[in-house]
Amino acid sequence: ALQRSQACLEMLALDVQDRPEALEMVAEIQKAQDYLHHLYEEVRGYAAPISVKREVCHLGEVLDEAWLNLSLTRDGRKAHLHQEEDNIDLSCLVNRHSIGQLFRNILENSLSACPDPVEMQARWSESQIEGRPALLVSLRDNGPGFSPEARRKIFDPFFTTKTQGTGLGMAIAKRIVAAHGGQIDVGVGTPPGAELLIRLPRENNHGSFATDRHR
Repeated sequence: ALQRSQACLEMLALDVQDRPEALEMVAEIQKAQDYLHHLYEEVRGYAAPISVKREVCHLGEVLDEAWLNLSLTRDGRKAHLHQEEDNIDLSCLVNRHSIGQLFRNILENSLSACPDPVEMQARWSESQIEGRPALLVSLRDNGPGFSPEARRKIFDPFFTTKTQGTGLGMAIAKRIVAAHGGQIDVGVGTPPGAELLIRLPRENNHGSFATDRHR
């Protein structure tokens, strides 16, 4: 249905090229169409199974890609992402697309919550999950931080403090981390700034990087 309405909008825009007011109305309908498509993708993403087909990825690069993919969201704003890795190996066995979505959901939340200038800080460090080697990243912004209610409910489906959106972004983020055998928590620090802590195992439950590398 969304595809059909999109095709009709494009054809209608061609028919009213000489009518500026009609073109403006088509543009407004297009914005609503785009928003509906965004909501649909969020709900579908929450309902769909998480892919666990993995490959060795440099998580710093995946985070940079997620930030780059939000260039339209950041257009016209003062927003920066800084990474601190201290020469740590950021290689992890993950599903690149899913982890990219995880980072994108978190970054989108920060861009929505923070006034300009937005400063995002990613700090990487070595960690463990049940005795297995893991990588920990702290993602912190310079916004107002989490309210007590948000701390309790941030990963609950359909909880949101935004005026728009489904409230599924962080619920999806938690599902992605869980599918990788990882952990995601709210930082214990106080405002200013909201902090999320993500731990991802460097390997899967059955062995080292080589297990899934050639799948």
